[in-house]
Amino acid sequence: MKTEMRSEIFEGNSVVVNDPIQFNKEHLVEKKIDYNHKGVSGIITDIMLNGIHLTIREITIQAASYSIEIQHDFSFVKLHIEIEGDNEYCPENPLERGIYIPQGHYNLFYLPVIKGVLNYRTKKRKTLEITFTEDYLEQLFYPNLKTAIPLLADAITNKTPYAMWDSSKSISPKLYILIEDIIQCNYTGAIKKAFLESKVVEILSYLFTIINEEENTKISEDLSSQDYLKIVAVEKILKEQFKEKHTLASIAAQVGLNDFKLKKYFKIVYNTTVFHYLTELRMEYAKQLIMENDYSVALVSEELGYKNPQHFTVAFKKVFGYLPSKLKMEH
Repeated sequence: MKTEMRSEIFEGNSVVVNDPIQFNKEHLVEKKIDYNHKGVSGIITDIMLNGIHLTIREITIQAASYSIEIQHDFSFVKLHIEIEGDNEYCPENPLERGIYIPQGHYNLFYLPVIKGVLNYRTKKRKTLEITFTEDYLEQLFYPNLKTAIPLLADAITNKTPYAMWDSSKSISPKLYILIEDIIQCNYTGAIKKAFLESKVVEILSYLFTIINEEENTKISEDLSSQDYLKIVAVEKILKEQFKEKHTLASIAAQVGLNDFKLKKYFKIVYNTTVFHYLTELRMEYAKQLIMENDYSVALVSEELGYKNPQHFTVAFKKVFGYLPSKLKMEH
């Protein structure tokens, strides 16, 4: 991984950083940089954890504003929190997503391509930036990141830009306490590692609670509480009867909806179709049979009611992006 930056604040007006974002699974690694050049001074702290990279910046700027041309050769998922100051990323390609985070705000985003300009317009900046590996998110939201955070999962799969909120969110008192717990942490070694990792999980749990509450608010505007409960009942039916053959009519009849309302409301609540959700349940079960029970592809195909193993293989690849035979080779 490599980052290239150009700005008058750097010596020689440019800097290249190899492996700017690192992750360490064995133990905590912490690095501090005391920076002072051309009116920009402060301390940057990098902390590498298991699948998590924390960056804490406390910067003072003499100029009214400054910009940095930036380019990465890697994609990333980041939670960026501007405690003091602001941050604006303007992509070189105007069709790509820009990110603006004013003072006292935050956003979580995924950017597959980073080539553009960072603009800063305040005298002081204090930030907490948390970058995650995709593996970390997969493990945290096991067994299915796509079900837990469908829009982010789709963005990563399709390599398309994503921001959790179109307009960055204001830092709440509860979130501010968690942020300060991380920044002010005085533990060392293994205790510090465990403490920081637990605080990051708390922050993510808080963010996704907000998302769910916002989704529930949106849902309540479109559905009656009675219809919403019927759709929740549909999900339960699919989870309990995923190996059975279903039609929209048969599912709708079980909960007292018509086909049209079932399709419409299920999409609103779960952001996917009934049969796509059902296929994902079946493929997760197939994955489990192959990895934990050592089933052959043909046997799994038969277990799930596919007449032809090739049809099962196609469905599996659509969900996971690779063939089930890959699991057999790795297993």
